[in-house]
Amino acid sequence: MVNAEILSIGTELLLGQIANTNAQYLSEELAQLGINCCWHTVVGDNCDRIKQCLRAALNRADLVITTGGLGPTADDLTTDCIGNFFAVPLVFDEATIEKIQAVFAGRGMIMPESNRKQALRPEGSQILSNPYGTAPGIIWEVSPKLIEKACLEYKDKARWIMTFPGVPSEMKAMWQGGARPFLLDKFVEGTIWSCELKHYGIGESALADMYSDLLQSHNPTVAPLAGLGECRLRVTAKAGTVGQAQQLAWPIIEQIRTKSGSMCYGSDTDTLESVVGKMLAERRLTVALAESCTGGLVSKRLTDIPGSSRYVKLNVVSYSNEAKHKLLGVEQAILEDKGSVSLECAYGMALGIKTLAQADIGVGITGIAGPDGGSQDKLVGLVYVALVADCFQTDKTLRFSPQLSRAEIRHRTASEALNMVRLFCLDNTQLAK
Repeated sequence: MVNAEILSIGTELLLGQIANTNAQYLSEELAQLGINCCWHTVVGDNCDRIKQCLRAALNRADLVITTGGLGPTADDLTTDCIGNFFAVPLVFDEATIEKIQAVFAGRGMIMPESNRKQALRPEGSQILSNPYGTAPGIIWEVSPKLIEKACLEYKDKARWIMTFPGVPSEMKAMWQGGARPFLLDKFVEGTIWSCELKHYGIGESALADMYSDLLQSHNPTVAPLAGLGECRLRVTAKAGTVGQAQQLAWPIIEQIRTKSGSMCYGSDTDTLESVVGKMLAERRLTVALAESCTGGLVSKRLTDIPGSSRYVKLNVVSYSNEAKHKLLGVEQAILEDKGSVSLECAYGMALGIKTLAQADIGVGITGIAGPDGGSQDKLVGLVYVALVADCFQTDKTLRFSPQLSRAEIRHRTASEALNMVRLFCLDNTQLAK
């Protein structure tokens, strides 16, 4: 079994200025390959500390993957540090500098002299091409001779080093286009295939308890993954071919789909909004949205899907009471007696937007996303969602923790609203036209 360590380089990570999404992505990818990611390390842009972390990583891992520090500026130190650590010269890669110059020429610019350092690589390594940027990485099998020279442990054992830039889009493209196929060929016997089954309406721990027996299986393996308000079960199988791996995984996938029922809304690249859009289109149903605290987020997520004009009739962000009353027809008595944050107001908004748009489904959302605006009776995080259709209506009262950020409350509310539309479509197939 191959053990790996991810070494994330960048002072901005230590300062909390950016989230380390690269490590999360790489960890999931390594798990799918059957490579153990045993350690995550984060270090700032300091050569001595980078080399200290590199030594620790190489003493305990077969594969060390670095992200960050491959840019053209003075604080981009990764390649220099690796070469210096093993006391090998950096060689200039002519093909790489030609590619970098071509990138700048395509932008109508002359390449700055500082970018020449991005064409350097430790002697003996090979370039890992970057299709989207000017910072290539390396793939390097470090020989036992160099391991012994660097006074590392396990001197008779080679190590592997891969380097990636810190820009997530570039890192992912390099991983998928170069690193992943290389690792599959080098370290993985057979083929690994996986499928993520996406769930909504159940927490991670409850989902894990529900499938505790499957979590103990070995091939296929089943692993729970948490998301922002939703959960996933990843089924991974290993076999000689993709088809054989799929045959191994398919009975488990079908078992999960059957047992989870409506909680399992899709797989892999599916999103709530894409699934809802497909269901609305198949049933030839239309939806209209009246949003207050979500500020149009549900509308955005739906209209991010190509072809959404087939089923989205009208979207309104009605923040003020005046808009709720004059545009949507919410009764003034409701606004005065119950307040704009009330179930009655949510229903008034849903019915008003449905009528105004002449849509099949109307959705109204009102609440307090914070961080201010709450009261003793109505705390930050209180949200009402109402759905109205012909001869049908349903609602949901959400009480999020006031400690959640405004963005998270809005995102989770939008997901709840989309899920309500999804469940309506599931339960009301007779409305298909």
